[in-house]
Amino acid sequence: MAIRDDEYLVITARDLGAALKHFRTAAGVTQADAAEAMGIGQPYLSSLEGGKFGSSLTHALRLLRFVDCEVIVRAKEVRG
Repeated sequence: MAIRDDEYLVITARDLGAALKHFRTAAGVTQADAAEAMGIGQPYLSSLEGGKFGSSLTHALRLLRFVDCEVIVRAKEVRG
């Protein structure tokens, strides 16, 4: 779930997929280029961006919500 243009609150696997896609496209990187650089297939990357991570991630996110924690994804700050 987008909080701002540069931050995503991750409650579900689908939220994480949306964040992945947002930051990849904001960086001007195609799925094909990202997949090649990561050593994975483009269809697999597409499934990740669609929120298909498997049950382990879903359970981890549920546990974090249960203990009143949140996951926020944002671009790294430039450190000088």
